[in-house]
Amino acid sequence: MILVFYAFAREIAPFKRRLRNRAPLALDDLHGFRAEIGGKDFAVIGHGIGHRRATEAARRAFDRMPGAELVIGTGVVGALSSGLKPGDLVLSDRVLTIHTDSTLAEEGTAVSDVHLRAVGRSLTSARIAYSTGAILTSHRVLATGAEKRRAKESTGAIAVDMETAAVAAEAAARGLPFVAIRAVLDEVDDEVVAAAMADEDGNVRPLAATSYLIRNPATMLKLPRMMRNLSRATASIADALTAIAHEGKLPAAAKRARAPVERKPPR
Repeated sequence: MILVFYAFAREIAPFKRRLRNRAPLALDDLHGFRAEIGGKDFAVIGHGIGHRRATEAARRAFDRMPGAELVIGTGVVGALSSGLKPGDLVLSDRVLTIHTDSTLAEEGTAVSDVHLRAVGRSLTSARIAYSTGAILTSHRVLATGAEKRRAKESTGAIAVDMETAAVAAEAAARGLPFVAIRAVLDEVDDEVVAAAMADEDGNVRPLAATSYLIRNPATMLKLPRMMRNLSRATASIADALTAIAHEGKLPAAAKRARAPVERKPPR
């Protein structure tokens, strides 16, 4: 079985819509669905936003579905490199962690070269471009360009999220192979405007959103672009997971032209 972890429903929605034969996980305290894709059994598990929730969900999933042949962490990331644009894919070769009160990253989980190459071949066969580099997991949102650029300078990572290191660590503790394939939501100098308006599942909190927008009315002008970026990113995630599931063969549901290029990590 292949286990796929994501943070909130919008990240996985385009991929889920492509699957005709799916069923709920039917496991207590785990949210997601099962599907057979390309002759493989998949369990797709939502863990919510943040390191703690990802850790707890990964532990429960690994306890109840032991012996996974591959664990995939997916979802959106913020760019730390200027060469990454919304919708671009990042295949992580290393996972780093940085805590709220620190500017130094802790060395986390190294991704197996064997599985990194296998996933890379699937993406390239499907003519899907991607960049390879380190993903940094932060315990808080890096909301401004200045914060993201400092994180890039201090860690060398090319993208940042809040969950990859948690799932990677739990997989490593059980000797399970892990890869992370994530799509860029915001560029390095983009402000993350919606962070204060969403809960840990990525859902907008009406009261918090109203309060934030009253205090920051200019944010309304940025929301349409953010939603377009989210659509690009989630479509890229769907393409990547489809290619991995079908070992590089994209079905008719995923006809989005891509260059067959593996990009080096952006500077």
